[in-house]
Amino acid sequence: MPTRTGYSGYTGSRDSPIKLSKLQVKKVGIIGGGASGAIVLDSLIQEGHVSQIVLFERRSALGGIWLFDDKSKLDPVPMIEAGATRAQIDPPLTNPFYSQNEDHGLGSQENETISQKLKLPPFAQERFEPTPAYQQMKTNIIEKMMTYSDEKHWGPAPGENYAEREVVQQYITRYINRHKDNEKVRLDLGTTVEDVARVARVKSNENSRNEADSGAEGVNASELPYKFRVTLRQRLADGTDLWYQEEFDSLVVATGHYHIPYIPKVPGSEIVQKKHPKVFEHAKFFVNGEKYKNQTVIVVGSRALGTDLTRFTADHAAQVYQLIRSVANTKKVLLRENVHTKPVIDHFRETKSGFEVVFADGSVVSNPDHVLYATGYQFLYPFLEREFGDITAQGHIVPKLYQHTFLVGEPLLSVVGVPTDAISFRAFEFQAILLVRYLAGKVALPLILAQEQWLQTRYKKHGAKRSYHTIGADDARPYMLELTELGKLEDPADFLGREFPVTTEEEVQEYVQAALARRDLWN
Repeated sequence: MPTRTGYSGYTGSRDSPIKLSKLQVKKVGIIGGGASGAIVLDSLIQEGHVSQIVLFERRSALGGIWLFDDKSKLDPVPMIEAGATRAQIDPPLTNPFYSQNEDHGLGSQENETISQKLKLPPFAQERFEPTPAYQQMKTNIIEKMMTYSDEKHWGPAPGENYAEREVVQQYITRYINRHKDNEKVRLDLGTTVEDVARVARVKSNENSRNEADSGAEGVNASELPYKFRVTLRQRLADGTDLWYQEEFDSLVVATGHYHIPYIPKVPGSEIVQKKHPKVFEHAKFFVNGEKYKNQTVIVVGSRALGTDLTRFTADHAAQVYQLIRSVANTKKVLLRENVHTKPVIDHFRETKSGFEVVFADGSVVSNPDHVLYATGYQFLYPFLEREFGDITAQGHIVPKLYQHTFLVGEPLLSVVGVPTDAISFRAFEFQAILLVRYLAGKVALPLILAQEQWLQTRYKKHGAKRSYHTIGADDARPYMLELTELGKLEDPADFLGREFPVTTEEEVQEYVQAALARRDLWN
């Protein structure tokens, strides 16, 4: 198991740093083929300590949220009930390898072999697999801050500061595919991770255990206390599902956080939505503004996505109302005659002719054709729930992620890609470098107590709100420097693999100024 200078048992030692022995982690599974999965894969390859890496992507192509799915063909568009929880929207599928009452957790399958593959009829449950990408979607972060440090341009030739959606999708795809012929790498597209279980390893001899406890280098991966048994599902060409299982020393969750839509519940919304289901839409299913021609549209949301949707619908709609929480204190982003700002919705009410939307200032819009919600997404990891429970706080945040990366008390399971805003790609790179150095046994994580104190400080400042995981312009360099310090190498022999990039304050300010200029350009 990980050394006593670190991890003890299954929950971690509270009085010593957590450190793996070198060469323990040999097989790593990456869940997600988007921006965060790409940099984790590359960092693992450059570090060189693992013998096998499998990247799972549930779509048939790479690129994460930048891959466009033509959702105009969806009929009907999946309805998201206002106020519905992430567990109601996308609960875990039944695992065909386990009975409903079977305990398949740690220690239950110590000597069992992996089950045979199963070919089963498809399930009917909506999984929200289409990506949130839409036509005309572009980046809103300058190129140098939204690329990896070793590939600073989206294309072969330097382009504009901002790029179309497909350019970013191609960039991520190229970044991953440069390793597709590496004998250590397997890319499993069209494959969904449905369940993760910890299973105890067969114990080796006492000498090997003692060596592991002493931190000896070269300890075999079997000295880890358990492995992850992952249940996977592939949709076959004949429409059936192929289920199978595979085992890993460590798992990296790189699924992002733009899958499960969130529509807030306000008084009257439930009744009105049931009677007028096609009026309520979430931005996840937005394609372009053409379907809103000559119609009245309410856009709920004032961040970048809400502004995009307001702009694109305004090109075709008769009237667009963009909702802004504080109208008096917010500069109007779109200066168009058919665009109006309103405060948040206070309630919906039924009328003889349909319904009305009543805003916080008492103003009313009657019978809008569409209420389009750019209200974000919920964190959800259904494949972890049977083993670990819900690791989120009602879908709002993931409260037990130290540095937004390491699941406290579970040193072999990590998450990359949770930080939002400003410097996403670059933040993911810092996460990935620190993570692979830890998995290689080169650096230790702080005491469990210190990790929990970090979580408590973060929560006290932000609560279970979006800002909890926000790494914006003000936080960018401090966050990068903190991860760099945690990943600092002491042994010259360890100076292999990817290095932490240097991001200057001047570069951060360049991003800020570019964002301000972009807002003026929109007008």
